Amino acid sequence: MIGEPLSTDEIRFLAELAGGVELLLSKKSPKYKEYRDRAASPEDWIAFMAEEPRLIKRPILVEGGQILIGFDQDAWTAAVKR
Repeated sequence: MIGEPLSTDEIRFLAELAGGVELLLSKKSPKYKEYRDRAASPEDWIAFMAEEPRLIKRPILVEGGQILIGFDQDAWTAAVKR
């Protein structure tokens, strides 16, 4: 549901669809620095993203088995035109 934090299962699904947890991480987030030394595995990052949603790069669009993460004008325009 819109506005509710993502569960670990939802984040895991998005990471698999994206091709890895790293692609979901918002490394520009001030919170990233707080967590990066504590994360020893992708599962750690998934738990941290569920705990602290600001670690997740946004926006995210999932449509027809495809995922777009972050804002890329050309990619989003192409996705909307499909």
